[in-house]
Amino acid sequence: MEYNEIIIRPVQLSDVKKIYEFRKKVVSETHYLITSPDELPNYETLRRYVKIYITDPLRLHLVAEFDRKIVGEITMLIHEKKRMRHVAEFGISVLKDYWGVGIGKNLISNAIKWAITKKVTRIQLEVMKTNKRAIKLYEKFGFQIEGIKRNAVKINNRYIDLLIMGLLIAPERR
Repeated sequence: MEYNEIIIRPVQLSDVKKIYEFRKKVVSETHYLITSPDELPNYETLRRYVKIYITDPLRLHLVAEFDRKIVGEITMLIHEKKRMRHVAEFGISVLKDYWGVGIGKNLISNAIKWAITKKVTRIQLEVMKTNKRAIKLYEKFGFQIEGIKRNAVKINNRYIDLLIMGLLIAPERR
């Protein structure tokens, strides 16, 4: 696989079936996601969700596609309250076979650029403390650990802390 064969693009309604298959696979191959396999939305719910992301100017949904298959995605949501309209939060996932080839980096980079066009000055996320690989990637973008939600996630009777990470976007970048 060549990295330049990977396409990063906005989601389309015609992607719903591919996203459904992607999410089924991604939640089954890693425990770093909050969603467990039995909590995935059904096809129609996912279709409505994708439609909202396509039509709402405060939301972004990008997919990474390789060989006509979705291998990664990022969703970003700008806060709806006026007093927090400068804040965005994102979630990202990439299939395990595609870790380490730059997909996450490219998805985050594109999402940050979009956020800047929307006048966002703060981007935040939550990540499991055990997900060292993701934390390192976020830190490369300038995200800093701002807090800890202790025992926030429970997997197989084991508690895991969630780290709260934030990135402040300097005015000159906007």
